[in-house]
Amino acid sequence: MTSSIPPDWHPRPEDELLHEPYGDESFPWKETWFISLCDATIGANLTMHMTRSANRSPSTRCCIAAAQGNRMTDQIVRADGTHDEHHVGNQLSRLENINLSWDSNHKLRWIGTLDDLEFDLILTGQHFAPLWDTMFHGYYATGKTDGQFYCHTEQVIIAEGTLKWKGEKELPFKGIGWRDRGWGRRKTQAMWDSGWDLLAAVMPDESVWSIIALRSHEFSKEEPQPVAGWYSDATSLSPCTGGVYHKDSNMWPRHVELEFLDGHRIVGDQVRRAGTVVTSMQEAEVSPESPGFAASMRDHYAIMADDQGREFLMFSQCGVNHKVDAFRNPQFIYREPAAVPAGS
Repeated sequence: MTSSIPPDWHPRPEDELLHEPYGDESFPWKETWFISLCDATIGANLTMHMTRSANRSPSTRCCIAAAQGNRMTDQIVRADGTHDEHHVGNQLSRLENINLSWDSNHKLRWIGTLDDLEFDLILTGQHFAPLWDTMFHGYYATGKTDGQFYCHTEQVIIAEGTLKWKGEKELPFKGIGWRDRGWGRRKTQAMWDSGWDLLAAVMPDESVWSIIALRSHEFSKEEPQPVAGWYSDATSLSPCTGGVYHKDSNMWPRHVELEFLDGHRIVGDQVRRAGTVVTSMQEAEVSPESPGFAASMRDHYAIMADDQGREFLMFSQCGVNHKVDAFRNPQFIYREPAAVPAGS
């Protein structure tokens, strides 16, 4: 760990593990893991969102989606999984801790056992992970308005292992992606006042960056869209200070320009598309007491070219909140039929 990076910008190794709940007990305590991967060579995408709730049974909800060519699958399992210092998950998927350091030595094993698909991958961090609680303090909800708060770290990752569709031969998988780790007191549907966009990439020189545009409920809707991000290489971690991002009407990335505090500048333009997959963040809740919203997210990967023409694979995600009780408090519109004359 280089001394040029403020120590409080780094997550603790043990932040990969379960945390001791604290704060307002009227809100559920949630531990979350999100992973997105793409192997552009075999055209395969994998994504997972997993939540472990300390005060809910079944405790663990895991959703995985995968796509390769014309093969697609998604599956959700809610079950009381096994969680300890060595691994987390349930029968659908588990993460095994190999080395916890939140730098290029951070390693997890990710295993998935779906009805239609099995995979076994080693996930390795690429350079440094930032702790958003301190590097971007106040970006995510801190509990100052209603007691809900969300702690967050993330890392650009590389993955290597195997993937096997049911009835087909095993394939080697080697790709890049993005993952995050969150914990705190919250009701997910009540924390975001907007959809969101995520971006990340491994550049040709193996440096990495990641950007999030998202509005928590602690930001006024009248304020400009909050955006935060970071750049990292073997010795540095630097926040994003400005940029532009263009995507097309189908949400694929087209153009990105980013500037970072340490002077690094990123430029990318789409060369070709590389794969897409959609999954959910949490199940729909439709009881009269629920907010009636759910979140879904679509990952789009694209091959981009930098300002020197060098190609790199870029991750992007468009997240949306949608109504699941679509006819709640509706007004049904119709016209009364005209009176029929007597005797007709």
